[in-house]
This record gives sequence, structure tokens and C-alpha cells, in this order.
Amino acid sequence: MKITPPKRPLQFLRWFCREDYLEEIEGDLTEVFKKQAQSHPRQAKWKFAWSVVKYFRPMFMKSFKSYQSNRYSMYKSYFKIGWRNLLRQKGFSFINILGLAIGMSTCVLIMLYVVDEMSYDKHHKDGDRIYRISSEVKGEKFVAASAPIAEGLKKDFPEVEQSTRLLRFPGADKMLLKEEKSQKQFFEINGFYVDSTFLQVFTYNLKSGDVNALNEPNTILLSEEIATKFFGNDNPLDQVLKITLPFGEFNYTIKGVFEKTRSHIPAHMLLSMNNSDVGGWVKSQHNWATNNIFHTYVKLKEGADPVHFESKLTKFLERNGGEDLKAAGFSKTLFIQPLRDIYLHSNYGFEVASNGNAKYLYIFISIAIFLLLIACINFMNLSTARSERRAKEVGLRKVIGAEKQSLIGQFLTESLLMSGLALLLAIFLIQLIIPVFNQLINKQLSLLLLPNVYFWLVGLTISTGLLAGLYPALYLSSFNPSTVLKGKLMSTFSGIMIRKGLVVFQFTISIVLILGAILIGDQMNFLSNTNLGFTKNQKIILPIQTAEANKNAEALKTEVLTNSQIIAATHASSYPGIENINDMLFYAEGKSINETVDIILCNAGNDYIETLDIELLQGRGFSKEFTDDSAALVLNEAAIKQLGYTVANAVGKNIYFEWQGKKFTMNIIGVVKDYHFQSLHQEIKPMALTISSYFGSPMSYLILDTNTTDYAGLIALLERSWKKINSDSPFAYSFLDQDFQKSYEKEELTLTLIRYFTLIAVIIACLGLFGLASFTAEQRVKEIGIRKVLGSSISQIVVLLSKDFLKLVIISFIIASPIGYYVMTEWLQGFAYHVQVSWRVFAVAGIAAVLIALTTISFQSIKAALMNPVSSLKSE
Repeated sequence: MKITPPKRPLQFLRWFCREDYLEEIEGDLTEVFKKQAQSHPRQAKWKFAWSVVKYFRPMFMKSFKSYQSNRYSMYKSYFKIGWRNLLRQKGFSFINILGLAIGMSTCVLIMLYVVDEMSYDKHHKDGDRIYRISSEVKGEKFVAASAPIAEGLKKDFPEVEQSTRLLRFPGADKMLLKEEKSQKQFFEINGFYVDSTFLQVFTYNLKSGDVNALNEPNTILLSEEIATKFFGNDNPLDQVLKITLPFGEFNYTIKGVFEKTRSHIPAHMLLSMNNSDVGGWVKSQHNWATNNIFHTYVKLKEGADPVHFESKLTKFLERNGGEDLKAAGFSKTLFIQPLRDIYLHSNYGFEVASNGNAKYLYIFISIAIFLLLIACINFMNLSTARSERRAKEVGLRKVIGAEKQSLIGQFLTESLLMSGLALLLAIFLIQLIIPVFNQLINKQLSLLLLPNVYFWLVGLTISTGLLAGLYPALYLSSFNPSTVLKGKLMSTFSGIMIRKGLVVFQFTISIVLILGAILIGDQMNFLSNTNLGFTKNQKIILPIQTAEANKNAEALKTEVLTNSQIIAATHASSYPGIENINDMLFYAEGKSINETVDIILCNAGNDYIETLDIELLQGRGFSKEFTDDSAALVLNEAAIKQLGYTVANAVGKNIYFEWQGKKFTMNIIGVVKDYHFQSLHQEIKPMALTISSYFGSPMSYLILDTNTTDYAGLIALLERSWKKINSDSPFAYSFLDQDFQKSYEKEELTLTLIRYFTLIAVIIACLGLFGLASFTAEQRVKEIGIRKVLGSSISQIVVLLSKDFLKLVIISFIIASPIGYYVMTEWLQGFAYHVQVSWRVFAVAGIAAVLIALTTISFQSIKAALMNPVSSLKSE
């Protein structure tokens, strides 16, 4: 019987062996197979296959090592050539690397800011199951609820695992902390009263203490920063702090220290709501309609459906608080907010603190992407601008056998090399700029903030290198060697259009940013200079935040008025520009409780209207000459209109409110012109000034109208007066105009960042335009020489070269205008009062773009125009 080897191993041989070796190898292996078939007939086929593998293993290993060595040599060659080209063209390389580095560093800084903003409330365990209960009354949404709602939710809903409350008590926005042993004392903000269940809902990294730390009355948790101020490195547990409020001093025992967190609750202190200062008032709150100042949170059980839970809140409120709401004369609905969405997506009334804005993050992310794209486009244009210098190199390499794939690899390696060097420069720029950037945005950012920062940076570098280098690699590797070696390199129509299109894209983005910067600047000027209905300049605010200062408030007022630089002084529970949550529902004569108007209340002392220069339209304000104003109100125009009165007939009319089943009457004694007691984000709401004890808001501020240019000297005099009367209370002050301007901090930050990013975008875009100008000058050098020989002047040639670029800028402006108009209009919707988008904004942006373009291309145009025609035409 003829024994033959299996076919498949022999087919394997034919794939890998040359013909002259195949016959010899087949003979050897056939003999091996015969021997195996005689000794192991059943296993002969498998043993033969294994013999083939063993026979070729040394050959395979040698080939693989040779392949690795060849690949290494190839990449090494790519790197050497790329490095030599980089050194040979130092100016080109510097511009390219600098453009990429600026783009990358700006992108990284923006992403650091975005990552920080998006990290708020991400640290809470089971944060995806925590929700805030917010309210809506008469179309106004606010992020708090009445006191009994938290306990009611826990009781009525089995899907609620735990509920808790946070309280910002009105008039206690600043707390004076004292430590008797060290005699240290200072004011602190961001102190919040919380339920004992607070740490069962929220996650805080406690350096000391535990989740039960707030179970006992009059206990407090401090942030690390506050604990260090008082006790240094000593253990603060069980130490006593004295908390001084306008209505008294209270001892709190420290039961824990927590690390600072990124949260919409910027707590420096967490105080037990079970206490001897506001605790009694809190326990007395059983009404489901009133005092909606409790920030209420629930933690749902695993698997609970939040949408279904929210749908049941209306019936829950009707079941428990229907009678209270009916008695109050209004209806209320509840809705939920996911914890992790609050910081970026919530901007309603009575927020715990100032939140971020997701829209601004989307703008910054878009800017980061576009800046990086502009930098990559800049690289593309500069690379293709050098095409004629690299054309002969490409032609020669193709003639000696280089394939297109190899050339693409070469150019991509050069691109990645430049991107790598740009990364090193970008890291240096980031470390140089980030302290200034942190000061600007009031954060502590660092590269370590990014998770897996090094992988992120390497990924950014590779993607930037590939993105920037792909088009030049494809473009340069496509040259026909016979054409370029004859010196007849011609740009294709598609290539020219792509390069021009990239420049149009660059300038479109730059012009949109210029439009945005101009408009935001106009809006900020409008916010600063618009008539607010009162005088905000030269007003000094002295906070009355301690029991001692509250007791001596009138004495202090009398003392400061002896100073000739103080024109007027008045006390108030609030002043324009700060949050005022005190309100009441009133109805006019002839109307019922179902026709109420929500009016914000400000307890104002005598001379409040005169001190702030508010225009009195009818009647009078409060004065010490009138001692029977306990039931009097001064209303603004918005309140008069909604109540159904007119400015002419309102004085002397009555309005009413009901509280705990009783009806109260108030008399209108004056009408003031509408003034902006809130920021211009909001329309002017109904407002009432009162000295009535019904509404009980403490007079927490002394407002001074001054006439001086020496503010430092005046502040020193005021401090001496303060110390003379309030020896145990620290002196503090602020300026009303600065406090009012704090409402626009986000917009001012946005304007500053947009201006910087616009400048960076313009610089990089100009480098791209410079590259295209350089490319065009190279392409048209002989044409310019012929024109000069025929008599063209330098100015004519400069105009000839410049007009094509100006066309690109004009096209960019046409494309950018509707985009900029849409973006600006959307941004302005966040303000109830704003400037109009006028033609002036577009005119300024267009002229700026043209001037920038002319300045950029003038160097190349003049250089080309001054070139000696003999040099450019000698090859002809």
C-alpha cells in the first residue's frame, strides 16, 4: 500500500517555501511520515503536522526576529529623518510646535476646569438614589419645603430609606465662632443646621467622629480648615465652641471633623438642628404650607422608581397639607431633583449656595475642541505650505522604491514627533499658567485632578498628532515622481479648496469668539452702568451679626452719624443685591385670600429710602417723626399693579394677610419707583418696606451713605467707633456696589475666560493664515517675478496677494454672523434685562477680523513683492 502524507501540511509548505526547496523538503517529510505511519498508524497524521511545525519553527523565529528588526530599523529611520527635518526647518518647526502646544495646553486647562465642575456631589455613596424635594408655588420654583415634609415622606412612602433636612436660618448667614481657651474668634459663613440623619444620607469623609455624631443636642461638625484655625494639629473632639448669633450666644460641642468636599452644600460647619438656639422654633413648625426654608432630601431604596415616586407627591401633599394650603390661600406642588444634577442644572430660588452652570461648561468644552482643531488645522496648512520643498524628496524616494504606505508612515511619524514635543512644551506652559488660572477661577486645579492623567495626555498627544498629520501625509505622499522631478508641481483644485476651507473654518470660530467677547462685555457694562433705581455707589454695609451688636445698633448709628463723611445711616434686614427670603401673601380691599399677591418684605429703619436714594412717587417713607407705623407699608410699583391699585390712588388703601387663622390689616403709606433689589437676571418683583414687628426679620445690617474719597481713612474711623461700642464683636464691612456685583460672578468669569480663549484662537488662526500666505507666495513666485518685470508696483502685488485672503475672511464673517447671533441671543435669555444684539457688534468683529488678517499676511505679501525677479525667473 502506498503511504502518502496528508495534503494540508504540504499545502502549508507550498505557502512558505520557494520552489527550489519544496521538492527536497517534501521528500524529507514524506520519509518521516512513513516511519510514523508504521509505528503509530492512528496518530500518524497529527505527528506529521507537528513535525512540520517543528521543522519550520527555527525558520519562523528567524523570520519573526528579522521582521521585528526591520520594523525597528524602519521606525528608527522615520524618527531620524523626522528629527533632521525638524532641525533643518527650525522656524517652521517652532511655529508648528508652539501652535500645537498652545492648543493642547488650553484644551487641558479647560478640561481641568470642566472635570472639577462635573465632580460635584460625585463622592456620595448611593448618590444616584438621593433626591432633593423642591417646591413650586404660582409658577415660582424654589428648592426647599416646609418643615414636616421630610418626616411625612419617611412615614408615608416605603420606598424612602431615609430623609433629612438642612436649614439656612434667616439672619444667621454669618456666625461668630469663639474658642475661650485660645481666645480666638472670627466670623464664618456656610454654617448649616442639619437633622441627626444627615450623615445617613450624605457621605462625608470624617477625620474624626462617626455618622452618629449629630445625634446629641448642641453638637457640631467642623471642616478641617476651621478645626485647624482654632486647634492647629490638636484633637478638637469634645472641645466647646461658642456660636454667637444676633439673638444670643450658644455653646456647641465638637463631635467630628470632615474633609472638604465638592458639593452643592459648601459646608464649613454642620450644626445639630436639635439645639438651644433655633431648635425650639424648628420643633414648633408643623404647618405644611408656610416657612418653606427647609432643604429636604430623601434617599430611596434600591430598585425604587424615582419617576413613580415623584408622581405620588401631589396626592401626598394634598392628603397631609391640604387644609394648611387652603387656609394659606395658595396651592403648592413638589418635584424632585437628582442629587448629582443639582450643582450644574439647578438655578431656582433659595439655592443652598451659588451653583455652576452646565451651559457654560458646554461652551467651554466646545471652545476646547475648536481650539485644538484650529491648532491642528494650523499644522496642516503649514505642512502643505512646505510641499514644494518636500516634493523632490518624495519623488526621489518613490523612484528608488518607496511605497505610498511607507511615505505616509514617515510623515505621520514626523507629525507625532512634533506632537510629542508640543506635549512637553504644553506641560511646561500648564505648570507656568495654572497658578494664575487658579487665582482667576478661584479653584485649586492641578494635572493630578484628571483620572489617569498620563494616559489622558498620551491619548491627547497621539490623537492630535494623527489628526494634524493625516491630511499632510496623504497630500505629500500622493505626488507623482515624474511630475515633481521635472519641477512641475501643481496644486489641484481640491487641494487648494481644502486649504482655504480650513482657514475659513479657523476664522469662523475666531470671529464667533470675538462676537461673543464683545457682546458679553457690552452686557457686563450694561449691568454695571444701568440705572438700578437706587444709588449703589459710596454705600458701606456694616453687618450686625452678634447679640452685642444687635443690642447696641442704635448707639452705633448715632455714633457714626457724628462723622461728617457719613451723610445718612439706616438699619435694614436686607439690602439690594443679597438674598431676601422673607415674603408674605397679601390681598387688596374687596378681594379674597384666593387672590393673593406674593410680596417680598424688607424690614427697614427710618431713612432707608433716603439713604439708598430710592425715588418716592407718592406718600411718605418711615421717619422718627411718625411713631405709629407698626402696621404701615411702603410698596413698589410692581406690588401696586398686581394688587390692582394705581400709583395715584394706592396711598391710604389697606391690604390684608392671614396667619394662623387670623386676619391682619396693613396700611399703604407710600409708593416708591421700582428698583432692582435683585440682580438683573430677574424681573422686578412686588416689594414692601416695613417696620412692623409682625414679620420679625432682624435688622442685620447698618447701611451708610458716605461722601469721601479717603475710604481707607473712613474705614479706620468706623472701626474705632465699632470697637468703642462693640468691644467683644469683630469689625466687618463691605461695599454695596461690590456685593451687588457678586450676582454676576459667573458672567464676569465667563467674560474673562472668553477673552483669553479668543486671543488664543486668533493667534493660532493667524499662524494658519500665515501658513497659507507662505504656501501661496511659494506657488506664485514666478508669476510675481513676471508681473514685476512687466512693470507692476510693490503695492499692486501686495494687493494682488492680499485680496484672496480677505475674501476668505469675509466668507468666514458671513458664516460666523448667524452662528454668533444665535449663541449670543441664547445667552442673553438668562437675563430679564439685557442689551440688544446690534449691528455695531458685528461691525466691530468684522473690522477686527480684517485688520488681524491684513496684519498677518502683510509680512509674506511684502516679502514676496520685494523679491528680485531675476532670482525667481532664472530657472526659466
